[in-house]
Amino acid sequence: MKSKLFALFSILIIMLCLTMITAPGCGDGDNETATDSSPEVGFDEALWNDPPTEYWPYVRWWWPGGAVDSEELKIEMVLLKGIGVGGVEVQAFQFGFTPMEIENDPAIRSVGTPEFFQKIRIVAEEADRLGMTFDFTLGSGWSSGGPFVSEAPERQLLMSSLDVNGPGSYEGTIPTAEPAEYRNIINNIIDALGPFDTNVDLIAVTAARIVDDTSEPPTLHSFQDITSFVQDDILKWDVPEGNWKIFAFYQNRTNHHPVGSAYSGSEDDALIMDHLDEAGIQEVIDGFAVPLLEACGEYAPQAVFVDSFEMVGELPWTTFLLETFRDLKGYDLTPYLPLVFQQKGESKYTEILHQVMGEGSLAIYVSSEIGDRVREDYEEVRAGMFLDNFVVPLRDWAHQNDLTLRLQSQGGWGDYLDVYEIADIPESEALFAGGTFDFMKLASSAAHTAGRIYTGLESFVSMNNDPRAQTIEDLHLLGGRAFSAGITRIIYHVFPYQYIRENGKRWYGAPAVHERDEYEMIAIGPIPFTIRLDENHQVWPDLSGFNKYLARLCYALTLGKNVADIAWLQPDWRVPDTVVMNIDGYLPEQGESEISLSLRRSGLTYDRVSRKGLTNAIVKDGYFMVGAARYEALLLNEFDVATPELMASIEEIAGAGIPVIVMGDLPGRAPGFVDWEERDTATQGITARLQSKVTFAAEESEVGSALLSAGMQPSLAPSDGGELAFAVVRRELPEGDIFFLFNESNRDRTQILDINVRAKGVRVLDPQTGGLVTEAIPDESEQLSIRVAIPAKRSLVLVAEH
Repeated sequence: MKSKLFALFSILIIMLCLTMITAPGCGDGDNETATDSSPEVGFDEALWNDPPTEYWPYVRWWWPGGAVDSEELKIEMVLLKGIGVGGVEVQAFQFGFTPMEIENDPAIRSVGTPEFFQKIRIVAEEADRLGMTFDFTLGSGWSSGGPFVSEAPERQLLMSSLDVNGPGSYEGTIPTAEPAEYRNIINNIIDALGPFDTNVDLIAVTAARIVDDTSEPPTLHSFQDITSFVQDDILKWDVPEGNWKIFAFYQNRTNHHPVGSAYSGSEDDALIMDHLDEAGIQEVIDGFAVPLLEACGEYAPQAVFVDSFEMVGELPWTTFLLETFRDLKGYDLTPYLPLVFQQKGESKYTEILHQVMGEGSLAIYVSSEIGDRVREDYEEVRAGMFLDNFVVPLRDWAHQNDLTLRLQSQGGWGDYLDVYEIADIPESEALFAGGTFDFMKLASSAAHTAGRIYTGLESFVSMNNDPRAQTIEDLHLLGGRAFSAGITRIIYHVFPYQYIRENGKRWYGAPAVHERDEYEMIAIGPIPFTIRLDENHQVWPDLSGFNKYLARLCYALTLGKNVADIAWLQPDWRVPDTVVMNIDGYLPEQGESEISLSLRRSGLTYDRVSRKGLTNAIVKDGYFMVGAARYEALLLNEFDVATPELMASIEEIAGAGIPVIVMGDLPGRAPGFVDWEERDTATQGITARLQSKVTFAAEESEVGSALLSAGMQPSLAPSDGGELAFAVVRRELPEGDIFFLFNESNRDRTQILDINVRAKGVRVLDPQTGGLVTEAIPDESEQLSIRVAIPAKRSLVLVAEH
């Protein structure tokens, strides 16, 4: 049997190969919230020059489990406040230690104990004294779970099969439950799964005729539920003519534990909760969040934070999924269960491997028209359960306790945009999907449609074997890109608590590879992370000034309402993750899509909108609303499948004379199995009518020019008619507009820009100094133009007054 070390090395090589491909230079939800935007607030120059702490960046504060000292906690909070950090988010885990070190210091694995919560109280008291805020992560490690999860742990459905020939009679045992293939794949990447749960429950026995077992995947037909023919695990069934597969489906626990968790007791005792059953989040609230709040008393945290989801399962499941499916879809999923399973199960890690091999998520079995449609229904029901039974109950509990909900939706089972909308502070991350501009736009877009003030970003984190590799120039590039993508709150990843290990070295939760090999450390994954933020980092002397720069931008970009010209439909809930190494540094516009670049260079701004959001759009005179956001054009691409209801909304938008640009083809069918022929016909009918009402763009790089030709006018445009050299964000205030301009390049750039909004004058402010750079008023023809010079990787803020 291959060793884990060899498997880990293999995964590392695979990821590096993927990097060579992806990284140049390296070979309508319920939107109840207390944080809606306040467009009546105007620009205050005093607040701009000296922003209050609420606008300062935050930091993720890694703790070595519960092995922290009260006085050291206070020292570090004072240190962070001194460099311009306004709040901390506590994450306590055991990464970065050897098993012997953990055994020798029991305090490491003490998360969740009364002693641990008293240390959280010290942070709460000190934050109050310093005028800072603090957030707590919902548990230790990720995803959320703990030893208090017992009644509703993460569950899966297993599938086993055997072949029989008919006609004839079969009398024999049903196929037995076996460990899923994905288990070894995941544990060779990261130690996340305990022993296989042999306490399985038989859910159903079905049969399907094999139409073609030479196709890949094999093709099935004639699906039957034959559970009633099973007694005491013996099946007696008259097999019809042909070759058949008999399937047995079992439910069990995944025994997936929060990776790196530092709860007391055995690591395998801590289980990730069932995110499809409300009992799961309730166990985590009762077992972790409630005791934490009780310990904090009057010094309450500001927010509860949920990190990105890394769930696993052969088929993600919960005990009542079949009943919920039947209620929502009107048919029994049971006979069709073979069609919803995917090769290598479902997890972030196996999805990355699929990408490495140039594959999508592949079904194990297919069946002409039926297979994809049943899977679509399963995904829709699962997404609804994820929102209704996890995200909404957590949000409601947070509000009942005067907390806000910060949440990363990536990796979860819902449409990312719909999930982000429910959070008070939707949060993106700089690691998932390579932290591209396109990916960050998802969280900010949801903030705009939901009317939120803040969009967070787990910032400055990337794959690099040197955790202190980043320079201040790197931070300017990454920070400016984040703000240009609509991010308004920076959360540094990461500041580690100062704990001195047995070898005399300072602890860090994501050690370099050579350190792990030498000391057999428990590692987050096969590749370490930046940024290890501490006094020894090369950027430390520059952080006070840089954080004032970030705070000014946060202040300016949380005023008023965001203005986006275009709604760009996100046609699929899936957003693939990718691994991007940054060994050779960071490149401008790295990983950004051609469509996004085309829009930005045309001076046009956009939001991504979900299928649900666009379906519920409200058409006005010359524009349409998706939630709280207003748009004057619609962009569609990779749009193969759509409900008749979504297509009707698009038809109404196009019929109102609003530009609709299509890249590729319009949908040819509707999703789902119920009444599929009738619904396909409805979708196809609208597609046919839309052909003459929309504009088709031949190339991704032409999307921006197509919108300009359709009559869109950018708020800022180069006077010479060329491409805009800067990324732009516009915020609309009662008495003017604020524009953020970012030069995402390695060279200084200068342009004369026409300001195409009503304004009696414009001032250009430097967020690094807070000072005035230049100003202008309209000329005799009432045209307002201004010359803008921005150094490489820097930004300016324009304040246009009505």
